[in-house]
Formats: sequence, structure tokens, C-alpha cells
Amino acid sequence: MDRDFIVVLRGYDRTEVDQVLGRAEVALASGSASLRAASLAELGKGFVVTLRGYDRGQVDNVVRTLVVALRAAGGDNGGGEGFRPALAAVLRLDQPGDQEIIDEVRRLRELADRA
Repeated sequence: MDRDFIVVLRGYDRTEVDQVLGRAEVALASGSASLRAASLAELGKGFVVTLRGYDRGQVDNVVRTLVVALRAAGGDNGGGEGFRPALAAVLRLDQPGDQEIIDEVRRLRELADRA
């Protein structure tokens, strides 16, 4: 995965991000359920904010994409319990309930209809 993050005054620690995302990419390609689970846990911990680090928004977007891909690779994207976390990641919601998901989908649909 190409990662060309902007360096900002206060961003995520570059070395930490490179290592964690590198391990997640290896886990995704490996086919190992245990590596995918370890990477999902590691991605969920977040990163240290430091001077001259990677842009947090850019890194967060890549992390969300990797989380969805890691879950999908494990067959965790079907209609069961794995669907809610994948949908939450796409909608950028933290542990949403059913109504929060519905409200966000409605909001996005209204925005799309206006365009």
C-alpha cells in the first residue's frame, strides 16, 4: 500500500505508524487469522502524537481502510457480528447503535440527493 503521508507540526509518530501499518499489511497478505487479529488489536490502540509527525487525518483514513480489509479477509464482513464494525469504520462512527447507523446513512443520503 502506498503511504505518502504529509508531515505536520503535531502528528502521529512516523516510526510507530510505519511499523504498525507495515505489520497490518503483512497480516492482510498472510492469510493468518491470528496475525489479522493481532493487527486489528494493534490498530485499535492508536498512535502517539509528536512534533513533526504524520497527518492524523490521513493516517486515520488508512487505518479505517485496513481495519475493514482485515475484517473482510477473515470472512467477518457478512451479515453477522462483523458487519457492524465494518460499517462503523466506513461511516466513521465509534461503536454505534442501530439508530446511530440509520441516522448517519440517512444524513449521507440527504447530502447525496442535494448534490
